[in-house]
Amino acid sequence: MRLWKRRLNDENIRVFTSARVKAVEGYIGNFKSTIAGNDGAEEIFEHGVVIVATGANEKMPSEYHYGESGRIVTQRELEERLAFHNLSDAGTFVMIQCVGSRDDERPYCSRVCCNEAVKNALRIKEEKPDATVFVLYRDMRTYGFHEPFYTEAREKGVIFIRYEPDGKPDVRINRDGCLEVEVHDFILQRDVIIPADLLILSMATVPNHDNSELAQMLKVPLSEDGFFLEAHMKLRPVDFATEGIF
Repeated sequence: MRLWKRRLNDENIRVFTSARVKAVEGYIGNFKSTIAGNDGAEEIFEHGVVIVATGANEKMPSEYHYGESGRIVTQRELEERLAFHNLSDAGTFVMIQCVGSRDDERPYCSRVCCNEAVKNALRIKEEKPDATVFVLYRDMRTYGFHEPFYTEAREKGVIFIRYEPDGKPDVRINRDGCLEVEVHDFILQRDVIIPADLLILSMATVPNHDNSELAQMLKVPLSEDGFFLEAHMKLRPVDFATEGIF
């Protein structure tokens, strides 16, 4: 039996499937949540703390001709191909960072895109050592302990080209279905055109749409971008202002 199945069969763990939290009341050490199933049945569950783990979504692209060519994918879709070793005959890969984020609509950094790009670039080089991988970025932000992977990617030949917000890469689909990505290279001081076999978009991370309902239920705030707001970004990054909710 798989490890996670054994854990779910533990007598100290209860899993409510096809259910939602209908109401929460109480305080730290004495919470009572009403769990409603799809069949209409309700159960009151008593617990001491609440851990909010709603996750987030990858924004679906509306940029760079996504959906017009099977050669244009997101980082998540690239990972699916890597998992099944399905890179076909692609030899040149181009990644564009900060798609749908760090702009007027979503000014925040999603914090995972650069790490994912570097990780997947290394995966591509492992599977296809002769592949050419370009990462077109605004600012490389390999948060946490991932900076060595950025160095490793450069050592293995991944090419990083910086672009400015007012000079975003231009993507063209030729009549034969081939992709061309044009970007200004600040080191060469000229525009560069890259024929791409696969274009990978590093999309913004967006909050789930139902966060507001849960936030009101738990009496915890959301940021202006719709994410749950921690008590203090530096001093209490996993706490809410409301005691007992994390």
